[in-house]
Amino acid sequence: MTNVAGGLARVGFRGAVWQGLALVGGKAIVLITTIVLARLLSPEQYGLVAVALVLMAYVETVADAGVAQALVYLPASGVAARSALLVSVVLGTSLALLTFFSAPWIAGLFQLPDVGPLVQVLSIAVLATSLGAVPEALLRRDLLFRRLAVAPIIRALVTGVLSLVLAFAGYGAFSLAAGTAAGAVAYAATCWWLVRKGAPWQIWRVAKDALRANLKFGVPVAGSNLLARLIFDIDYVIIGVILGAQALGYYTLAFRLPEALIINVFFVLSTVLFPLYTQVQHQPERLRDGYLKGVRVQSLYGMTAGVGLAVLAPILVPLVFGGQWSESVIPLVFLALYAAARSLGAGANDVYKAIGRPGISITFSLIRLAVLVPVLLVAAQWGIIAVACAQMATALLFAVGMQTVAARVLHIGPKAMLRAVLPAFACSLAVAGAGSIIFLQLYLGAPLTAALVFVTAIAAVYSVLRFGFPTLHNELLHLVRRRQDATAE
Repeated sequence: MTNVAGGLARVGFRGAVWQGLALVGGKAIVLITTIVLARLLSPEQYGLVAVALVLMAYVETVADAGVAQALVYLPASGVAARSALLVSVVLGTSLALLTFFSAPWIAGLFQLPDVGPLVQVLSIAVLATSLGAVPEALLRRDLLFRRLAVAPIIRALVTGVLSLVLAFAGYGAFSLAAGTAAGAVAYAATCWWLVRKGAPWQIWRVAKDALRANLKFGVPVAGSNLLARLIFDIDYVIIGVILGAQALGYYTLAFRLPEALIINVFFVLSTVLFPLYTQVQHQPERLRDGYLKGVRVQSLYGMTAGVGLAVLAPILVPLVFGGQWSESVIPLVFLALYAAARSLGAGANDVYKAIGRPGISITFSLIRLAVLVPVLLVAAQWGIIAVACAQMATALLFAVGMQTVAARVLHIGPKAMLRAVLPAFACSLAVAGAGSIIFLQLYLGAPLTAALVFVTAIAAVYSVLRFGFPTLHNELLHLVRRRQDATAE
């Protein structure tokens, strides 16, 4: 962003800091809630909620027709915001009603009668998500990440408190569904409160040109997001249909840690990177430089965290969630490596949207979905471990493909792209080596062994960066030292 003091990197880091603080706060609450609920709910109850949540995620993805993303891309104007809100209100209300009344049919399709009431409760979340999309987009467009940071924390608090209260009261799977719906309502209400002075309430004051511009950009983006969501969650659907609710419960819990610690970090970074890339879409050199830095940081974090989580999986599952979840251990190993593989392709979709070419994402996602569905259908015949392994292999293959296409679009040479991901591979190998060395020692007990692996891995990563990649080490250190200034502004 040319007119922001400190330049693009400073704005990006400041946004990432505030979104990161919101992520840490929110996910800490979610993790605590998950741990407690894992000891209160059975794997089958977890699986029932997972089916309902996946179906709702598909609906929520298109509940605003992508117009919220269009607000970030298009020039700022009141009529554009009002037009976007009108689309969100009409489409969100329609989808919420459709979801509510089709719940019995959905339950019959999955042959899980208890899913019907959960879907009806979660239809409230569909409406709330569509109504909150526009104010959230306005905050992101104006790079007000510090202000926006409070919303996910409030959502996590409301979701966690209500879910736990109802679970302790014996409401089972319904407790998590009700908590999720309440959290979505709280998030939307918070976003509207944050933009209260500039809220585009007068949705009757719209223009055809503004509606057309919003939909022209938003519909392809919504299609791309839906495909991405299908890719992200299709394993849940396949496991639920073929293997049943109990198997899905084990798989869902195994996915919780890589999702919370790795994948959701990239979703947060995406909300920062997309508006930043948009600001420099007409400055190819700055866009290339910013993209390579994004790839370097995201792959470094994702690879090291994923490998570390895979190493610790046999200790963490029984220690954190309890012995009843032992069947989640091996799936967690492969799903952690799946998250690591996804990090290698992170950022590509954001840059396609930023340069006004979301169609590339759609094409790529269609190809990926066409490959992934038959692979997972075959893998499901051998159980959830095979599904997790197939997810890991497919993610690695398409991460390479996504970065190859992104490099061509941005005119980035292969050597530059390889240099960007080299630190990630070096550090992840160091983490794997550190973990292996600890596990070769005498067993010290789960908590102490986990702590020792964690500390040793951090030291190994620091050593690799300090002596193997001193430039990157100094850049990261410089950003960390600026954290206090960034959070104070």
